[in-house]
Amino acid sequence: MSIYTKTLAAALCLAAFEIEAVPAQSPALVCSKDKYNSYSCDKPQFLKIFKDARIVSVETHPYNQIAAKALEDLARELGKSAQSGSADLTFVLEPANPDAIYFGPNDRELASLRVFSSGPKGGRGQLIWVETLIGQPNLPWLMVVHGVIQQFKAEFK
Repeated sequence: MSIYTKTLAAALCLAAFEIEAVPAQSPALVCSKDKYNSYSCDKPQFLKIFKDARIVSVETHPYNQIAAKALEDLARELGKSAQSGSADLTFVLEPANPDAIYFGPNDRELASLRVFSSGPKGGRGQLIWVETLIGQPNLPWLMVVHGVIQQFKAEFK
């Protein structure tokens, strides 16, 4: 059987079952988590995706108007349109786990700003950036939100 016959047979099988061919190479992960639950993200890949994005969706905890307004302002400042629903990127700002147990007066994670690409059906896609704010746990939430956003902006000046 020739290679052309095998290729034609495979294409007919896919068509018969209405299956789409999947590319042999999947996109590389932009962010990955290490064994210590810390994220490592590919900055050049993030910048490429971010540059092409036009519309940003914002997600925060319910009733967290401080964070929602700050993220909408950030999106506009970065030249993106902020809207609810499906978007090119989703900005998610969350406080750190309040149930975690900490020992000592050391700085700890206060919040994280996560950026997701667009996924299937307009939902969240792949995690493409994580900005984590580390500091003293007694900071007011307004200061935490401001701090993580300033840190994010400073990363990409």
